Amino acid sequence: MAIQFTRRWILAASALLTLAACSTTNPASLSGQYQAKANWTSSFLSQVLGGQTMPDGVNNWACRPAENQNPVVLIHGTFSSSMYSFGALGPALANQNLCVYSIDYGAAEPSDWFKGVGPVDESAQRIAEFVKFVKTTTGRDKVTLVGHSQGGLIGFYYLKMLQGAAHVDRFVALAPSVNGTSIAKTPNRDLVEYCLACADQHPRSALLRELKTGAITMPGVQYSVLVTKNDKVVVPVENQFVKEPGVQNIYIQDLLPGKRVSHSGMLYDTETLDLIVKLVQGQSIRTASN
Repeated sequence: MAIQFTRRWILAASALLTLAACSTTNPASLSGQYQAKANWTSSFLSQVLGGQTMPDGVNNWACRPAENQNPVVLIHGTFSSSMYSFGALGPALANQNLCVYSIDYGAAEPSDWFKGVGPVDESAQRIAEFVKFVKTTTGRDKVTLVGHSQGGLIGFYYLKMLQGAAHVDRFVALAPSVNGTSIAKTPNRDLVEYCLACADQHPRSALLRELKTGAITMPGVQYSVLVTKNDKVVVPVENQFVKEPGVQNIYIQDLLPGKRVSHSGMLYDTETLDLIVKLVQGQSIRTASN
């Protein structure tokens, strides 16, 4: 118990020290039925102090998608949760009359504040089960998938390695660690005590080598990757792109010149949220390179 308590508070302190990087100076102020959180800090405090486990408008099981839309499934990243990652994006999508769903995955202990630390392949299996549940509940054959950071990697893994492409029409990957990140210390799970997902996100991990055997993308799925040049978490930044036919790779700064938005801050910046919503809805976004 003492070890668990210490670990949680160390992680909390680390998170609070980096809130400036995760927040944004242009807070989301979206109007609508569902209220968006202004920044990562607000989402964190709403969950830890207020007990809110899902963003407003997310996991409304009575929701039924419009005829031309599929339900949207959100996948958070490492050391995060649905609430932390999608406190603004969830309501933004729900305010567009989309049915939005998410699940916390990969916690070392159920009571841990920070999720997404378990093995990526096991977390992908959890997402696969959740997608099937969403499909059954909403009566739709496919979902639209949105993944941030490790959530983006999980999306690519699920679509290819777990035959997820049969269940997904569109995948929007936000700052995905699909090619790993240089800040990961080791590719060996056996050398990691707590965050096995961190080892899986090493560029030379066995999981990434398996995923990148052959093409990563799958036929029948519309792929978009949205990246910020200011990312300090999944680096080098250009490795977040998937350079395969049919993938729309976009730098935020190509559409919003001069925009300074971080790895997590992209989820709470009003203009970036507008881009994400358009991608989720399947709207065409043109850049000089696309």
